[in-house]
Amino acid sequence: MLRLSTFMRANCLAIVLAFGIAAGDSQAQGADAPKPEPRAVSDWMRGNRITLGVTQEQVGFSAQWRFQRLNNGDIVLDKEEQRAGQPLSGSLLLVGNGAVAFKNFRPAQGNELDAINGPLMMLQLTLRLLERLAPAGPQSITSDRQIAVTEQSLGIKTSAVGADGEFFAPWSVKGTIGPGGKGLVKFDLEFSSASTSPGARRYETAIVGIWQNTGAPLSYPDGYSLRGWRVHQIKNVVKPRGMFNTIGIGTSPAMLFGTLGDLRRTVAQWAADSDSRSRHQCN
Repeated sequence: MLRLSTFMRANCLAIVLAFGIAAGDSQAQGADAPKPEPRAVSDWMRGNRITLGVTQEQVGFSAQWRFQRLNNGDIVLDKEEQRAGQPLSGSLLLVGNGAVAFKNFRPAQGNELDAINGPLMMLQLTLRLLERLAPAGPQSITSDRQIAVTEQSLGIKTSAVGADGEFFAPWSVKGTIGPGGKGLVKFDLEFSSASTSPGARRYETAIVGIWQNTGAPLSYPDGYSLRGWRVHQIKNVVKPRGMFNTIGIGTSPAMLFGTLGDLRRTVAQWAADSDSRSRHQCN
């Protein structure tokens, strides 16, 4: 028997992803909590070059992630990570929400989206915190300031490619935020949130970074070579769950493309085919 998951019903729902940056708002916890009205995109969400240094001492994890949104909306992520003493580095390219490509490392088969979803959710958390700490936007950061905020009731929800997460209340953040020159904002934050598991320790992470919205976004032309890149289509996949199967978001086996233009045209065709099937299934 096939059951459609709550986050993906055939192709009638689309992946919603901007620069991190899907629609994950701070919301009241619980299934009966009212859904917020769609919100305007803040200036913090318009950043196109953001570097994060993330440390989670409890689990022996540290990372440096550099996110860049290209002028056409594609996302480049360069990463260096340490997990329990094991290093991992490489580059990812998210193309039109329809494909993810990897260079210089291979994620575990079947878990390709985890390699980008974790960083995207941490990026969303950071941007939501900056919205809370400086609601007037990055232009309001004219001097270094010490910050400390505690929230007792509203969690912070995040979304990525076929995945959702939540940082539960009560949560707190403290640290510093200040101007970095030439439109940059620098920050050094310590974040802690509750766990829903009985007896579990609070979630704790340190986040240092630089936010920027450049006037000339990075551009990868269609002629950019994809030699050395392994590409996976982002697609619906059937996943067994007990007596039922669910439809979720997953990836195809690896593919090779000659140029980024070839990949972009293929992703556009996949999207057109998906839209056609969705109209047939939803009507």
